[in-house]
Amino acid sequence: MNGFVTKMMTQFFSENPPKGFKPCAYYDKHLDCIRVQVKDCSFTEIRLNKIFTIYQANHMKNIDYVGFSIKGIRHLFEKLNFPKAKDQPYILADIIDAIVKDDPEAFSDLIQREFADKLNLEIEDIQYAEAA
Repeated sequence: MNGFVTKMMTQFFSENPPKGFKPCAYYDKHLDCIRVQVKDCSFTEIRLNKIFTIYQANHMKNIDYVGFSIKGIRHLFEKLNFPKAKDQPYILADIIDAIVKDDPEAFSDLIQREFADKLNLEIEDIQYAEAA
C-alpha cells in the first residue's frame, strides 16, 4: 500500500477503534435461518439434522461449541403457527421450545447421540408419551 492509504487507515482506526465482541442472535434472510454466536472465533459448522447446525470452535484442545443455527425459519414459523409479523423480537427459547415439542423423540435422540459422551450424560430409556 502506498503511504496515503496507510495513513488514512491508521487515522480511521484510531478514530474508530474496534468494539468488543458481544454474543448475538439474528435472522439471516438470505439463508432463511437464525444464527446464534456466543464466542468470537473461527468455527466449523456441523449439520446435526435438517433444522439444526452447531458451530464448533476451531483451534481448541477441547470440543467447544460457540453457536448454532436454525434453518428453514419461514417454514417452521408456518408449521408451528408463529405469527408472521411482530412488533417485538421473538424469544429464542420460545422458538427452540416449539421446535423440540413438535418432535420430542427426534430431538432427544439427537441430543443423546451428539452430546452424551461429551457431557457425560447418562442415557435412560425415556417413555416419551408419558413424559409429555
